[in-house]
Amino acid sequence: MAAAAILLALAAAVTRLAAGPILVRMPEMPERLPAPWPGWLAQLAREPEWRAVPAGPVLAGAVRRGELVVGVRAYPRPAPPNRPTPPEPDAFDVEFGRYIAARLDVRLRVVALQPDAPGKVAASVPGIDLVIAGSAMDSARPASASSTNYTGGKGGLVALRGGPLHTLADLAGKRVCVASGSPYASELGYAGALPRIYASAIHAVSAFMAGDCEALAEDEVVLDRLMGLPEWRFYRRLEARLTPAPYAQMALSAPDTASQAWIDLAARHWKAGGAFAGARERRAANVGFEVGLLQNGLVCHS
Repeated sequence: MAAAAILLALAAAVTRLAAGPILVRMPEMPERLPAPWPGWLAQLAREPEWRAVPAGPVLAGAVRRGELVVGVRAYPRPAPPNRPTPPEPDAFDVEFGRYIAARLDVRLRVVALQPDAPGKVAASVPGIDLVIAGSAMDSARPASASSTNYTGGKGGLVALRGGPLHTLADLAGKRVCVASGSPYASELGYAGALPRIYASAIHAVSAFMAGDCEALAEDEVVLDRLMGLPEWRFYRRLEARLTPAPYAQMALSAPDTASQAWIDLAARHWKAGGAFAGARERRAANVGFEVGLLQNGLVCHS
């Protein structure tokens, strides 16, 4: 019995040692597994000693200043016509910026960037060290872009209950509401759907509820939250899961191979270590809260 216990302990130790590096190389793996696996695996992805990870000129400059300047998407929240709201930074993007700044041990300064056009954010802005813009840079991957997505997770589709839409193939020629920077827009386009891009998730949801689209594409975690609302009994999930596109989602202010590698490693630990999963849940909660305001008539469908 004692020998068996020792063998089990050794096997568990080897598993822990092997799983950590594998998770860092495959950071999307935990989000594809059912609970409680992601939480258990997150404990195995030990972070490096960040001060010992080489940083290039861009991040080294931020460390010298004691401040990382990050540009993120900004947009006004839906509001009554007579009380428009100013653009606010995307909370999910800010959370990832905060994650990076904490590992550099510097302050974070956020600069709100408004898209040049739906689905597009400038990849390089004077005075900004890093632009975090979802997959909005997919049309022209900049040379300074990181290779690991900081967002993602499986996506899903929602349509009116009782309607003719059931699968992804049924969306050919149909309008689908998606948020700017959505990693699911590309797959929709490949399927022949007509993605309609909105400033944010809440704007896309609002437009879908107003009948501007036949379907809504969003993160499955967000859709799970929405489908739990009583008012959403009029909608149903389609028999389709959307895979996030592997496009550039972050860009440094200048070509910098070492800083790119540092950011890429940070993004991998953000996903493998469980921080992304927590941010994903908080994003879903925020969208659910704002949808509740929409349904209570506290803001307009715009």
